[in-house]
Amino acid sequence: MATNRLEWVETLKCIGIVVVILGHISSPLSSFIYSWHMPFFFIIAGFFLKVDLSPILFFKKEFYRLMIPYFIFSLLAIFIESIKRLVLNRDMLNWNDVLQGTLFWMDINTLSDTYAFVLWFLPALLFARFSVYLVIRYIQFNWFRWFNLFLLFLIGTYIELPFAIDEGLNAALFVYIGWCLFKEDNNFLILGCIMLGCLYLFFGIPSLDMASKSYQNPLLNIIWSVSFSFLIITAIRKLDINPRLILIWGGNTMLLFIIHPYTNNIATLIVDKYMSGFWFIKLFISLLILQCVILFKSRYRNWRLFRYV
Repeated sequence: MATNRLEWVETLKCIGIVVVILGHISSPLSSFIYSWHMPFFFIIAGFFLKVDLSPILFFKKEFYRLMIPYFIFSLLAIFIESIKRLVLNRDMLNWNDVLQGTLFWMDINTLSDTYAFVLWFLPALLFARFSVYLVIRYIQFNWFRWFNLFLLFLIGTYIELPFAIDEGLNAALFVYIGWCLFKEDNNFLILGCIMLGCLYLFFGIPSLDMASKSYQNPLLNIIWSVSFSFLIITAIRKLDINPRLILIWGGNTMLLFIIHPYTNNIATLIVDKYMSGFWFIKLFISLLILQCVILFKSRYRNWRLFRYV
């Protein structure tokens, strides 16, 4: 039973990373994907939140798991971007802005000049999970937990803080929803379908760019993204179909998340030059390269770099 539970979670992670890759390829589905895909990832991130650890141990484990890859691959992204600009004779990076963004702000706005633009998610996840940990551990009443998490959501939405703390506070609500969903083991399929149908009928698909904290309507965006996430989660659990390839991808989401900006860029260069820019071919090429990366990792799994992804 425990194995099946882990397998359906790996399947969800695979779905999540594929839609992230698709969303960043600028397909016709991008606006729809953006409306729910980052809340979906944060919800999954709440499934295995361990609240029995001490605060210091919890933060140390999370920091090692998330921030070591952040620093390694953000610096690698800066190096690769610098080499690319030098080879193509483009304007060089403003090192003051880049290093300040990488080491202090850690948000998408300051990381957007390099391939590290997706890495804001890692420090944001660190502070989102730590915030939820503190709320669960030190607040006993459920209604007061929800009150504090909605308050953190608003603070994170409207206040700029360093180290992606504001993005983490903004995302903590979704992490807590994931923790509740996994803990209670409830079936939200019917409720999710009804809510999604009503929302779409009256409002259409609400626009959302969670990386920039750009909400069309915060309450509407929360309801829409959580309902759609519930729908996917419940459907995957009911279907209980977990092919080996999907499980492998689900087990390598950190690697795929970090590498996909490079493979998307390569795919875009190839397709735009030779195939008139068909987005689905870009997706196929990017996924194919990523599969090669997974095979490479499986062969050289003892490489120090792969220990962090």
